[in-house]
Amino acid sequence: MVEGPGATRNGRKIQLAVGNILIGTSRHSRVNDDQAAEISSDEPSAVEMTTIPNRIGEELSNHALSEAFTVGKELFLIFTSYHNLNGTIGTEIALRLHFGMNGSLNARTVKSSGIQNKSNVAPWKQNKDPSLRLYFVNPKQAGVNGNSSYVIVEAWETTVTFPVNATMTRTKLVNLASRDVCSTLFNAQDVFTSIRQSGNDCIISDALLNQDICPGVGNIIKIESLHRSKIDPRRIVNTLSDVELRRIIRHARAYSMDWLKSGRASTKLVYNQTTCGTCKTMSVKMQKIGGGASGVDGSINNGIQKGRAFMSRVTFWCSICQPLQPIASTGGDGPLESISNADNVPDEAKSTIRPEARCPEHGVKSIKLCRSRIASIFIGLMGSSPTADAGRSLFSGYRKQKEAEADGFYAVRMVTK
Repeated sequence: MVEGPGATRNGRKIQLAVGNILIGTSRHSRVNDDQAAEISSDEPSAVEMTTIPNRIGEELSNHALSEAFTVGKELFLIFTSYHNLNGTIGTEIALRLHFGMNGSLNARTVKSSGIQNKSNVAPWKQNKDPSLRLYFVNPKQAGVNGNSSYVIVEAWETTVTFPVNATMTRTKLVNLASRDVCSTLFNAQDVFTSIRQSGNDCIISDALLNQDICPGVGNIIKIESLHRSKIDPRRIVNTLSDVELRRIIRHARAYSMDWLKSGRASTKLVYNQTTCGTCKTMSVKMQKIGGGASGVDGSINNGIQKGRAFMSRVTFWCSICQPLQPIASTGGDGPLESISNADNVPDEAKSTIRPEARCPEHGVKSIKLCRSRIASIFIGLMGSSPTADAGRSLFSGYRKQKEAEADGFYAVRMVTK
């Protein structure tokens, strides 16, 4: 899932086209047509996707891209019509982009001679038709010496909503900017108040994924911020103390900003892991939770509620670092402490500690695992020759030595042709 940091970086890329005139579009997009006049914060479904209408090129032709901004995981493009390009401001119309699970966006500047060149994107996307391709030209440079400068914006695997009310998009930006985890206007107190007022009766996992409460927070940010805060994702918001809730908000903001600055998600301690990156025990649990009236036991009493299906996500958490019931000796706001000694591990976790490597045949003998690829390939390629015989003899001696040490060593395997 492209979360807030990815959408924000895409919004920064498209600033290259702001102020330019749209002169053409592609016809390969997936678009939510007129029914998308009202903006929805829910995740788009495949059922809502239709073929881009042919009129999009007509309606946006000779419109200038006046604004481009992100709100959470959404990117909005505001187009303004100019009558005869004389500066007279006309009507405004907006276009919404949602990048889904694997969406991406690329913006590049080209001359007229290189407009047909492929964009510099991942190789596996170059042979795919982009969801949306927009061609912009700088009105001040158009037709100068017959060598105009163009800006090409391409979006892959992206849901496009058109048209969208421009006034509603600006209203959404004003209302949610202070809660957007990637916004420069982020205000932790506004997020705290919003969670207390709007999400007090739901589990914290749902409250974080609610894009009206915490725009930009996705499943990865949710999971990792809860782990760093030592909070079980199944806990009800009204059972969290103010200190715990503020700690969650702080870690969600920090993780999002690190992701935004580096372009990559920070170290995942529990997401998609089996061993906890903090306590080093195999205590990571995985369960699909959220989207309904979920209790602290993880059960969904009333099923997934309407309009909240996107909140039902596979969630990972460490049962040791994130106890279901708060522990008074967790150290408050202090960092998580790594468990380096087995004596310090709670009794319920001792059985889950990863055991040392054992010989699968003898069981009680520890063995040393060695790389065998180079030796195996080398001996296999030598074939039948005096040099090959010498190599096999040397390798056989090495194997016998290890067998004597480990009483049945067979981690290294010889391959011959």
